Amino acid sequence: MTNSPTARLIAEAVDASGKTQREIAEEVGFPRQNVISMLRSGEMRLPVDRAPALARVLGIDEKLLISTAMTEYMPETWNALTGAGSAFPEIQINVKGPAPVMERFKAICAAERRTYAGMLERLMSGYDPELDKLLDEI
Repeated sequence: MTNSPTARLIAEAVDASGKTQREIAEEVGFPRQNVISMLRSGEMRLPVDRAPALARVLGIDEKLLISTAMTEYMPETWNALTGAGSAFPEIQINVKGPAPVMERFKAICAAERRTYAGMLERLMSGYDPELDKLLDEI
């Protein structure tokens, strides 16, 4: 499985669409069906100008596909356009843990179509110290 959030999103949408790669490529206007295969694997980046058409053909939200691709491929441009990230500088952290735990986290991110940072943000927004105390008492 690829580490590309855009490729994961496309792969899941292709699988869920019930269409062949040939049908998708023709409907989007790609010259060959192998383009869909390369997008799924992350071998090729999605041309952002084709994102709306691909999203419509796959039945997924155009804004989700465009924002996922732009965030991955051109984060500074996306931040400039949306104002996202301007208040907080980005940092990178390396997380080390048991392989089954890390693989499960990656699988959950893929299933939820979230970046790792997006999933961490979601998890932290639901953090409740009072619930932790209650669970510790049980």
